[in-house]
Amino acid sequence: MFSLSEKVEFSESKFDVVAVGEVLADIISTDLVPSFKEADEFKRYFGGSPANITMNVSSLGANSALISKVGADGIGDYLTEKLVAGGVDVSGVVSSAEHNTSIVMVTQSKESPDFIAYRDAEKYIEEDDIKEELITDTKVIHLSTFALSAPVTRETLAKIVELAAKNDKIISLDPNYRPQLWEGREDGPQFIKDLLQQVNIVKPSLDDAEALFGSGSTPREYINQFHKLGVELVILTLGADGVIVSTAKQEIELDTYAEQVVDTTGAGDAFWSGLYASLVDGDKLETAVKVGNATAALALQQVGALADLPNKDEIINRFKI
Repeated sequence: MFSLSEKVEFSESKFDVVAVGEVLADIISTDLVPSFKEADEFKRYFGGSPANITMNVSSLGANSALISKVGADGIGDYLTEKLVAGGVDVSGVVSSAEHNTSIVMVTQSKESPDFIAYRDAEKYIEEDDIKEELITDTKVIHLSTFALSAPVTRETLAKIVELAAKNDKIISLDPNYRPQLWEGREDGPQFIKDLLQQVNIVKPSLDDAEALFGSGSTPREYINQFHKLGVELVILTLGADGVIVSTAKQEIELDTYAEQVVDTTGAGDAFWSGLYASLVDGDKLETAVKVGNATAALALQQVGALADLPNKDEIINRFKI
């Protein structure tokens, strides 16, 4: 399906991107610190990878919607109001009186930040919460492995993937598996590997790949393992060393566009967002990957998971893509 020199063809849909998973409050240290032990002050930010992507995609000029769950509390209200103000369709965001809105404590960092998750509402996205038209009337479905780590939401997401595949949607998964977050009896890596057989796009880091497949492989060996599971487009991010983009038959390497790193939080979400905004706008795949790379570079210059982004065409002009 994917060729670096060609556009991805989409059927006409109401939404460009529908993301499924967590929306939560990130409580981030105000100073760069090596661990929580040294963190004295924190500030609240909008967060949750799928939610960040819907907000970023909207800023970049595409239509987005979120499927998630928040508590019927002040933090849930704050997050929902931010989504609406950001132009995101929230008809799939359920407010629950039975659960509290999730929060994640994060250290501000130039490397991989430390985090502690206090999770509730987004762990309980149920099948009855899903509006089927959000799945069938979009170009791209984006899923979060953070959301997959909770048993109730995991079962719901598996059914969403089945419905999306049946309707020939592009399905993307952020394969950021972390064993400390995984709950339930199911084997985490194996569940994700089984799910990847229905997934079109993944964007792992080396840490993500190692968590799924074990240590000791080269970047291209990790890429091949994703392809063997059936994933058509693999974008392996290498931090300061850029990215490797592989369609099984084609491969390119891109250097990072980042000239300054203030905070790594949200850079991965920004990459997804730029990629999607470009793809659904009819750009060639190679262009879309470069837009994602540039969008990530902009996010690295800001604190917090939600980046302040220009529209997609401005990014193309600024980075001479």
